[in-house]
Amino acid sequence: MQLAESFWQTVPEALQNDNALLTTVTEEHRRIYTSYFKYDLAVNHALPIMTHAFRRLEQWRVFLLLTPWMLARLFIPDRDPGLPVPPDWQPQARIGRDYQVIGPVFDLSLLIGKQKAHLNHSPAIGHYLLHPLILSMLNFQTPQEVFAAWNQVIETRNRNLQQMEQRNPLQEEITRREFFNGLFNA
Repeated sequence: MQLAESFWQTVPEALQNDNALLTTVTEEHRRIYTSYFKYDLAVNHALPIMTHAFRRLEQWRVFLLLTPWMLARLFIPDRDPGLPVPPDWQPQARIGRDYQVIGPVFDLSLLIGKQKAHLNHSPAIGHYLLHPLILSMLNFQTPQEVFAAWNQVIETRNRNLQQMEQRNPLQEEITRREFFNGLFNA
């Protein structure tokens, strides 16, 4: 593991392999479950810990992480992303500290648009960003139900975006007028 000037701890060399990374993330979250959530009544103990929908996006390895306490999108960079790590989130400061689901928030600009994600750290993985998607898992019986619910959210969002993109002639005329008004009044 390397520690960059931004104090971002990158993944160890052994986790440059995607399958090794996914296995380690799953194992680390099983450890977190056993240490922090095993007897928690607010989590769904019937759900497994698993990764899903892995892809590479620019320098990031992006995938969904399902746990009994949340569904989240994880962003794990191949190299230091240059994000400043607050002093209390630097690796040495995290030693012996309890697991925190949500750390400081960062804006992440990707080809797909801006994302907000929270800093997290694991000695086994290094620093990574976590975007919580579903934080109440009690209503789900299976992983398939969780992913179906998340797909429904995506479909609804896409449908709403598509409706907003439909042309509105009145808005086009107002926009055209504003454009030409600014052009000739300069």
